[in-house]
Amino acid sequence: PDAQLAMLRELRRVVRPGAPIGLLVFLAETGELDDPPEGNHFPSRAALHALAGRAGLDVEAVADARTMPDPPGGWADRTAAVERELERRFGNTPQLAVAGEQSHRIGALLTKGQLTAQVLLLRGR
Repeated sequence: PDAQLAMLRELRRVVRPGAPIGLLVFLAETGELDDPPEGNHFPSRAALHALAGRAGLDVEAVADARTMPDPPGGWADRTAAVERELERRFGNTPQLAVAGEQSHRIGALLTKGQLTAQVLLLRGR
């Protein structure tokens, strides 16, 4: 939580006053997560909103990823191109392997309903 608060404060500091800040966040829906990714802390909705307030940010809008429209048709092709390039550049590195494992764990937690994804619109005070 301290690192999250520091990051939110830094966003408020570097973004022009009154300018919008968009964040994709993963939120815990349960107190205990099955096999969470290492080094990650997923706050509850209430905890995240409290952190934003402590950082001097107002939450203006929230969109739940489950209710958002599907991405445009070419999105899958672009995603695949990025994944191919990552594999080309970093395929044999432990960092890419860890990132893949972390992504898999987050996906499993989303599927189980233990995490949810939201997009937040924030503004500094």
